[in-house]
Amino acid sequence: MARILTSANMQRDPIALARLHTVLRFSTGITLAFVICEAMGWYPTFLAPVLLGALLTSLPSSPPLKTGVMLVAVMAAAALVAFILPSLLRETPEVMVGAIGLVLFLAFALVAQGRAKLPALLLLICIATIPVIVMIAPAQAGIMPVAMVRAMAVAVLIVWCMYALWPRVLPRTAPPASAPIASPVMTALMGTAVVLPLMLIYLLFGMADALPVLVTTVLLVINFDPRQGAKQGLAMMLGNLIGGLIALVAYLLLSMAPSLVTLALLTFLIASAFAVRIEKGGPGAAVAAITCNSTLIMLSIAVASGAGNWMTRLSQFAFACLFAVGMMSIAWGKKPQPES
Repeated sequence: MARILTSANMQRDPIALARLHTVLRFSTGITLAFVICEAMGWYPTFLAPVLLGALLTSLPSSPPLKTGVMLVAVMAAAALVAFILPSLLRETPEVMVGAIGLVLFLAFALVAQGRAKLPALLLLICIATIPVIVMIAPAQAGIMPVAMVRAMAVAVLIVWCMYALWPRVLPRTAPPASAPIASPVMTALMGTAVVLPLMLIYLLFGMADALPVLVTTVLLVINFDPRQGAKQGLAMMLGNLIGGLIALVAYLLLSMAPSLVTLALLTFLIASAFAVRIEKGGPGAAVAAITCNSTLIMLSIAVASGAGNWMTRLSQFAFACLFAVGMMSIAWGKKPQPES
């Protein structure tokens, strides 16, 4: 009876129904993307669910066919540029680093200006990860551009399916105007100063597992709100660590009954918990999104290679987050401007 009354109330309250649809799109979509990639062996399996989460939280409604095709084409172009650049400039590392830094700066500038934010995010993910793999493991480098494009195609298809099942969306309201926080140039410089040194560290030490940490760092930098200053940065850093712990618990539960059904159930529960917080919006939504991404990435790594080097992986995430948060807090945290 209570369930019937709840359903009836939602039918009378379109806002509540739209919120439920938002949560179901996120939780079911993330689960479907993760399970499909694990079942098909499309490694790294966290790429599609992470990209799907970015699409669902960035797009106001179901993207039309033209937009979906464009997103896949943008990912293909970004992956191709990120692959060709280090391949051609391998013999001149100084020029290669300068070119990568310039691309990072331009992409962060687009994000800071609010122009083509989603395509810029795709370019950042590709340019921050593929060149490292090209230089460290050239025999496997050709796999990454294909994996990036495939993950985006899967994410777009699932977005369409989720909106077909749960089409209700919350009414769009204009955000309150706020004073400029920092210049786009400063924002882009800081983003580049965070990501490029991490790339160089992985290149210098020949660490082939750069992809998860660099993807997480890019997402953290983009979601950092200077108005929140060091407070949000600390929350994001803790969110990454908590995400790693959640992933460890999920992996231990999965190891008790290893199957795609168990993985789907665990992923759905995790994604649902984060979806409820993300749907509420506000600064906490960005932290919840970062924590969700960290959980998916760490769980994907554990499923692929076990939990033997868990502390090593977690320490890499912690170092990257600490460095990113420290740099951004130094630049923007001293005089945070209040929202107007």
